[in-house]
Amino acid sequence: MIRSAIIAVGSEIFIGSIVDTNSAYLAKRLNQIGVTVDLITPLPDDIGRMVETFKKCFSEYDFFITTGGLGPTFDDLTAEAIAKAAGVKLQFNDTAYKHIEDLLTKRGVSIKESHKRQALLPEGALLLPNSKGTAMGFICDKNGSYSISLPGIPYEMKPMFEDYVIPFIRKHFNLPEIFMEDIRFAGLPESDVDEVIREIGVPSNLECIINVSKGEIIVRVRTTDRKVFDPFVTNLIEKLNRFYIGKGDESMGEILFRMLNERKKSISFAESCTGGLLSKMITDIPGSSKVFVGSVVSYSNDVKMGLLGVSEETLKSFGAVSKETAMEMIKGCKKLFNTDIAVAVTGIAGPDGGTSEKPVGLVYTAIDIEGELEVKEHLFSGDRDAIRERSAKYVFDSIIKRLKSR
Repeated sequence: MIRSAIIAVGSEIFIGSIVDTNSAYLAKRLNQIGVTVDLITPLPDDIGRMVETFKKCFSEYDFFITTGGLGPTFDDLTAEAIAKAAGVKLQFNDTAYKHIEDLLTKRGVSIKESHKRQALLPEGALLLPNSKGTAMGFICDKNGSYSISLPGIPYEMKPMFEDYVIPFIRKHFNLPEIFMEDIRFAGLPESDVDEVIREIGVPSNLECIINVSKGEIIVRVRTTDRKVFDPFVTNLIEKLNRFYIGKGDESMGEILFRMLNERKKSISFAESCTGGLLSKMITDIPGSSKVFVGSVVSYSNDVKMGLLGVSEETLKSFGAVSKETAMEMIKGCKKLFNTDIAVAVTGIAGPDGGTSEKPVGLVYTAIDIEGELEVKEHLFSGDRDAIRERSAKYVFDSIIKRLKSR
């Protein structure tokens, strides 16, 4: 078993000014290629603590990955700490400095003395190219244990890891073949998924983890035995087929876009409490203009009346958060955009605005697929963000399932 650790370097993590998303990404990808991650920890920009931690990692793990601390400023200490922990000198690296010079010149940025400091790397380090920024990554070897240092900026770190680190790990370690899948469900509680998994039974050599994310349930299955993997996945999907969305990393937006594009169908939204979230989820996807026509974020009653044609009488009699208003919103949406599928959402996301009759979390959705209208009342739990996200995911999940059944 290959043992590894992930160290996120940066005092900014400890004061909450950034969220460490790098470690989650790296842990997931390492598990996918058969590497066990035994430690994930942040470290402040403290040379003493960094050296102590890196020495321990060299002695306990086959390799460890650091992110951050590779820049030109006084608090970028990763290279120095790795050198001290590995027992080698810092050395000016001509290749690294030329990379910095070339990139900054191309960007029209003046080169400062501090950039020379950025080119001080541990003696004998293997360089990892950076096509997105100045900080080159590097790998150091200490008695067969490797440190792998990557930039902290995610869009620099990810391609470096994918293009250079994964091939390095595969080459230096005899990794087993891993069978791993994220199986995604929506529209049922976590306890129901757990019950089905217990009924099927989890083989001793198969790892099964349930993750819940605001209206979506992801079951991650991982094993080195294909004969165990295939029947377990097939059985799980068959038993929960009504709630099954898909496999892998595809978001609901990506799944819906793919289905709409394959069927040559168009879609539009009339959003109130979701405030444009439905539109964002579909337009996050390149090429979404092939299916998405437009939306109205009708937060105020004036916009509901003026753009969507919701009557003043309906708003006075039933309120903005009502089945009747949702039905008039979707009617206006269809008239405005003339799409195959139209959606209207209105609700109370909170934290204020709820009453005993209409509590926070009350949401009405109206979905029209080529003349087949479905209007539903929901009571979603959670904070404001959770209610908005649950509403949006319900809409996408409902459309996906209805399209599958057509």
